[in-house]
Formats: sequence, structure tokens, C-alpha cells
Amino acid sequence: MKKSKRKRKKNGGFRWLVFSFAIFCLWLFSTFTLKTTEVEIKSEKIKDEITVVQITDLHGSDFGMNNSFILNKIVKAEPDFVVITGDMYTRGSEEGKNTALKLMSKIGENYNTYFVNGEHDNEEDFIAELKKNNINVLDYKSEDITIGETDIRLYGITNVYYSPTFDLKNEFILDDSRYNILLAHISNKEAFASFGMDLCICGDTHGGQVRLPFIGGLYGTNGWLPEVIEKDVFIKGSYKYENTDFFISSGLGNYPIPLRFMNRPEIAVIKLVPEK
Repeated sequence: MKKSKRKRKKNGGFRWLVFSFAIFCLWLFSTFTLKTTEVEIKSEKIKDEITVVQITDLHGSDFGMNNSFILNKIVKAEPDFVVITGDMYTRGSEEGKNTALKLMSKIGENYNTYFVNGEHDNEEDFIAELKKNNINVLDYKSEDITIGETDIRLYGITNVYYSPTFDLKNEFILDDSRYNILLAHISNKEAFASFGMDLCICGDTHGGQVRLPFIGGLYGTNGWLPEVIEKDVFIKGSYKYENTDFFISSGLGNYPIPLRFMNRPEIAVIKLVPEK
């Protein structure tokens, strides 16, 4: 009888070890392995197939030496331009700031790159270094670009909160003849759609960081279980609100703790295609 109990204890200990190892591997895979998310957005204003790569919310993370995994995925996507939507390092981390600057400078060497900051990476010295390294900082600015026969206007805002009276009409004039893209760290679907944007590209949410089956994100800017408690909350992926398309990336890094589940770090490849 005693032998049988010892055997059960041994088996239980081994099963617990296997279970713990599986959880550890799942944590490593979910938190530190990189994926590419591809989305397609159609519009009658788009005359040519255009590829936009978005990265966001790095929070000073490294994916390969000098973030080589990120750079390789960008090269593979062959983007017409790259957009970066904030929180590329965590405030207070000089190491994270340098990591973000090295990555972004490398991207800026090879692609037209547009940046808006989040609540962490809005320090003046960082912004100044970006401007020196071929990064177009859209701090309440717009820029017109033409790719083939497609005219695009990029807008960038740097809000880390929105007042009840926030209105893009106070800052910009919409050119409806162009395909209008807004870059913003934090989404504000009502204000962005009412202005008439065609596409809004945002970050900030980390996709809830931890995602649960049938429930969605564990935590977001609106609190716990945002996709359960509130309808039409934009946490991760593609959405349509009124006549405006939205894409919210779950980003690359983690904050405040290094934990993701069912929500791997992502680079977004957004294909803009003509509506046939």
C-alpha cells in the first residue's frame, strides 16, 4: 500500500513538471515569437495595390539581434511605406529608448517612414533624434504622397487622451478627393469617423495582451474584459465604423508585465486594393 502511494506521488510530480514545462513553452511562444498579420482594405479611391507596414508598441523589446526579425519581416513585405504608431519604448528605460531608435533609424534608411508617438515615447530628445534619422514625425501634421495613380493624405495626431470636445476639424482640412489615412496611437472611433477618414491605423491596446477564447482581451483601456462589457470596442484587428475602416494592431511589446496569451507580437501588413 505504501509503495502504491509513493508511485502515485511520483506520477503526480512528473505530471506537474510536464504541465509546468508546457505552460512555460506556451508563455515563451505567445510572448516572444513574432508573427505577420495581413489585412486587405478596399476602396474606390485606391487605383493601385499599395502595401503599408505598421509596427507599434515595441516597448523596447528585441526580436533577434538588433531586432533583425522585425527588419526581415518588413523587407519581405516590400512596403510602399511604413507607419509607426507609438510607445516604441517604455518611459524611463534608456536601454529601451536606444533599442527603439536603432530599429526605427534602420527602417528610415530604407523606407519612407511616418511616426506618431504614444504616452511613453513623447520625449523631446527622442523625437529630435528621429527627425535626424529620416523619420517623418507627424505631430498634428499631414503629408500628401502619390503612389502610382493613387493620391494619399497621411495625417498624424499625438493625443494620449481625448477631451469630450475633441474634433479633428479644428486641426485639419479634409481633402475628400484623396484616400485619407490617420495615424494615431489611441483610437477614437466617433471623432475619427465623423471627420471622414477613410482609414485609421492605431495601436495602444496590445490586443488586450492576454486573450481568452470566446471572451477576447482580458484588459484594455476601458478596463477588464472590454469586449464583453462594451459593444463595438476596438481592441485588435480590422473594424468598420460608419464609413471609416480601422485597424488596431496588438503591437510587439508588453507593458506592464512580459505576458501575452493567444495574442503573439505582430507586424501588420495592410494591403490597400482597388474596389472592383
